[in-house]
Amino acid sequence: MLLCWGCLLYVLSLVRGQQSFNPTPLSGRSRAPPAVVLPRNFSPQSVQTAFQTARDIIANRRTALNARGRPPFDPSRNVPSARHQQFLAESPRSRRLETTQERFEEATRVLLTEFNLTPAQIVFGLSQTDLKSMLPGNDVQSCEGQFNFTSCRNADRYRTFDGTCNNLRHPSWGMAASCFERLVDPEYSDGTADKRVALSGNPLPSPRTLSLELHAHLDNPTDYVTHMFMVYGQFLDHDISLSPISRGENNEFLECCPDSDTNPPQCDPILIDPADPFYSSFGINCLSNVRSAMCSTCTLGPRQQINQLTSYIDASHIYGLSTDDSNALRNNDGSGTLRFVNNREAGELPPGSANPAEDFCSFQDPNLDCFETGDQRANQHPALTSMHILFLREHNRIARRLREINRRWDDERIFQETRKIVGALMQQITYSEFLPLVVGPERMEWFDLSVRRSGFTQYDETVQATLVNEFSTAAFRFGHSLINSFFPEIARGAGSGNRLRDVFQFPFGLYRGQMDGLVSGLTSSPSQKFDRYMVRDVTNHLYQPRGNQSGLDLASLNINRGRDHGIPSYTTLVEFCGGPRITTWSQVDRLFQRGVRPLFQRLYEDVRDIDLFSGGLAERPNQGAVVGPTFTCIIGIQFYHLKYGDRFYFEHGGQAGSFSAAQLREIKKMTLGKLICQNSNVREIQPNVMLYPGPRNAVQDCNDLPELDLTAWRQTCNQFFF
Repeated sequence: MLLCWGCLLYVLSLVRGQQSFNPTPLSGRSRAPPAVVLPRNFSPQSVQTAFQTARDIIANRRTALNARGRPPFDPSRNVPSARHQQFLAESPRSRRLETTQERFEEATRVLLTEFNLTPAQIVFGLSQTDLKSMLPGNDVQSCEGQFNFTSCRNADRYRTFDGTCNNLRHPSWGMAASCFERLVDPEYSDGTADKRVALSGNPLPSPRTLSLELHAHLDNPTDYVTHMFMVYGQFLDHDISLSPISRGENNEFLECCPDSDTNPPQCDPILIDPADPFYSSFGINCLSNVRSAMCSTCTLGPRQQINQLTSYIDASHIYGLSTDDSNALRNNDGSGTLRFVNNREAGELPPGSANPAEDFCSFQDPNLDCFETGDQRANQHPALTSMHILFLREHNRIARRLREINRRWDDERIFQETRKIVGALMQQITYSEFLPLVVGPERMEWFDLSVRRSGFTQYDETVQATLVNEFSTAAFRFGHSLINSFFPEIARGAGSGNRLRDVFQFPFGLYRGQMDGLVSGLTSSPSQKFDRYMVRDVTNHLYQPRGNQSGLDLASLNINRGRDHGIPSYTTLVEFCGGPRITTWSQVDRLFQRGVRPLFQRLYEDVRDIDLFSGGLAERPNQGAVVGPTFTCIIGIQFYHLKYGDRFYFEHGGQAGSFSAAQLREIKKMTLGKLICQNSNVREIQPNVMLYPGPRNAVQDCNDLPELDLTAWRQTCNQFFF
């Protein structure tokens, strides 16, 4: 199903420098679906038979897999894959959604085979079938019941943890563990779930080949944005997006190498050429990889995936996705603070892992645990973990001050008000500092994304804030091209640092005061330029255990994941965004960076075969922006919906949870730089830490940066909040 937009899509011109654009209203599908007719003998009986056959197929498949007796996955023998599967592990709800949808997908395959259906008949015919009138059982009702909520209250001042009831008319919009939406129809080779192939019907180029040829290593730093820009982008991504991958029948990790017909259907390994310039040295011919979990669409038709997080920018990666998760992270002692440990060298840190024996992280140091936060990926590398530390400290700093200001507030009130402020700070930083650099100031205005100098914005209940598959799986991965191999640490006048490949899941230096130097290094060193290149630390060494010599390949994973999710080709999204219908190679010269087109032409049979991730990275950036026009379009649309479709967005007025005008003015003063200053030993910093220091962004004393005055939250006797 495509996202039903309740707003105007601002279509970007793909000609650089052109100032005009045309608003195109979207209602329902982005374009009229083609007229398709299902076979004459397609009937309710055929659907009922297909569901019964599907149940038998699923049962027989499980029996066969259990009978094969494949050896269990041994994490110690493949740590990179174990880490990848741990980072993207299914929650219990996600697993239920996948199990429910399995019957619908298998029934689709049965009907595909029986009637020899075309992909168009599956996408535009089967998916529109009224199953409720055809199935006598409760398959559809029980499936849809997973997204039905009836207990929403208009006067709620605070968000739910799982995102439900943000939109009171559509309580499941944007909730955790719901389905992604799509900008355009998916492209599966069989119309159902088989990965996309070339227009000719031949296989697309292998992901590893594209990684080696298109996304090779090049050290090409920019003088525009800092490495903090990249790290904040990842931190933000972990607040809004996580597409979980499948587990085995008994909820176990899956080993998908070597590639074999006996592998579980969730397996999707990335094959390596025997002559691979890197992996062949280690005898590696296969990278274990598992398909993303399918989501319950409760319909026949093409596969859709799960976003395990809330779509909203709500700091859920700090606070967790449920009341139980949140309570486990709180002190619950009347202070409204989050749990922490006080370290003599490092200060306030998150608590140690709740499950150190199985987190594929703590085992590296028997004396120190990795950290417990609201997100399972927080220990991926120390720079990311540092962001979690900063925001933990900011929560506790605000909570302690609110307790001083409002002595009568209990623990719950302090915690919830603080959580609300911290979520607003995430939005303020995102829309004031991060996004203007991503899409540029002109596009910020075109998409109506800029933070207002004064006054309130208006929530639109017709705007759906659900995350879009093309955004999560391709466009917002642009930051992977900005990653540096080396993370410098600048502290006490001396410099040091680490290669990224040496610190995956290795945050133990943070116990020894590493954060201050690391944050200083991030804010004073440039990121890599936005281009098609990616450093070897993520294309050869991703999630590599410390001291080992190889890991996974992020570029290959991205390309493969796009095909797994049915993401259409790059040229399809160019056309969706208002560009030309591309049919010849010469047409991409006006979009791609100089000299890139011949390389793509050598690798792909047809220009319309290009993968969205690779094509988007090859575009010339828009003037004043980091990314090019197609990614700008997708990112701009998404953040429009995350702003106007969020009832609790911090600038909105007239809602039960709206800030007062005085409180809003205080929030708008805050920057990521000031947040760093208040929660570290950094004493000098540039106002915009995502921009490289210069004459217009000169380093200054932390005390000179505006501060959030929390007295605006003092409750007077005539205020009544509940």
